Amino acid sequence: MSDQLKDIDHIVVLMLENRSFDHMLGYLSLEGGRQDVDGLTGNEVNHHNGNSHKPQRMASAIMNGDPCHEWDCVKEQLDNQNGGFVKNYAKHIINNPHFIMNYFNAADVPVFDHLAREFSICDRWFCSLPGPTQPNRAYALAGTSESIKENFSPQQLIMGNGWAAPTIFELLPNNVTWRYYSHDIAGLRFFKKFRTQLVPQIDKIDKFFDAAEDGNLPNVSWIDPDFGIAAYPGAPNDDHPPHDMRHGQNLVSKVYNALLNAGNSQWSKTLLIVTYDEHGGFYDHVSPRQFTPADSDPEFQKYGVRVPAFVVSPWAARQTAYGSQQHHLQPDEVLFDHTSVLKTILRRFCTPAGGATPSMTPRVDAANDLSNLLTEQQPRTDCTPAPLIPNVPVAFKDLFLMDGPETELQEELQVLVGEATANGVPPSKL
Repeated sequence: MSDQLKDIDHIVVLMLENRSFDHMLGYLSLEGGRQDVDGLTGNEVNHHNGNSHKPQRMASAIMNGDPCHEWDCVKEQLDNQNGGFVKNYAKHIINNPHFIMNYFNAADVPVFDHLAREFSICDRWFCSLPGPTQPNRAYALAGTSESIKENFSPQQLIMGNGWAAPTIFELLPNNVTWRYYSHDIAGLRFFKKFRTQLVPQIDKIDKFFDAAEDGNLPNVSWIDPDFGIAAYPGAPNDDHPPHDMRHGQNLVSKVYNALLNAGNSQWSKTLLIVTYDEHGGFYDHVSPRQFTPADSDPEFQKYGVRVPAFVVSPWAARQTAYGSQQHHLQPDEVLFDHTSVLKTILRRFCTPAGGATPSMTPRVDAANDLSNLLTEQQPRTDCTPAPLIPNVPVAFKDLFLMDGPETELQEELQVLVGEATANGVPPSKL
């Protein structure tokens, strides 16, 4: 492992929901002038019904509707070199088909803009398969979706379906500590082993902030955002449409600032990874590559759509981007996906000195880890706090959008809440 990776004692993962790279960070090249970032140029276009649709700035932090991001929809979106996004969006949400091409800018995502200036971003980080939330989060935690391309429906969950593969947490040595922090329900409970059990390592998000303040962070922290389950108060901050993006920005800010100010100087030994499970149907101009090794399913051969990813650490260089060959003058593209998180954890905490990184799954074994982004010779001391967006409405239910139905993800999570609660798991350990 790199000299810098061995100095990391705390890896924190925050995975948000359903936004593409160009949708969230494409502005860095288009409006921000960063030539090192493979973002938007303004020349990207999707043609539909005789009209040409180019990226425009989003008019609001809130959107009405949830663009399709199921397997078949993503396949159509990626047709003709990513030329099918508008066509697919118009099939499901009739009004304003150009909307799916649009992007946020620095004023809309000030926390991301801050992190992009202060640390490293990856512009070749793809979700692990061209499909929805559950299989991509399974890849992030277990390195496989067990050849399943779609989400488990509420009915399938009730009948006992779920992931059987071991997660990264079961592979950690006994002396490596971990916690899984949730706001409403831990996505870890999609795995059968954790479905209805009282898991000591599952805690609510306030325990993360307590651990940071006390300088008592575990070696591995996994953070789920607030998914907006109706039974819980407050505002969803997962960035899943139609949720208010400003809440997601503030969550990232609070997590980062807590680490920056962590007790016992733990910030100097910390790596924070912020990314998204999948693209949520939003446009991105970079066509996913085939992954190696290929899957036995002939359709299961490519990465999913590119998503934002930040590598935040005092060991990461300021205002750098990593991944695309043409923008970074690298000999080859360096591709990352969610299994890169697992490879990084395995290399840091499961690899003996001078030994080989243990095998997990073929995709994890072949993944690039993040050590090459930790390029500083000493931990930086010039890292600055991220801003908070003021005066964001706290009660999302006050907004007109909550008159609509729950998202599919929220319905699935409600099943997990019901099953765990019925088996005696208290709210504080969901």
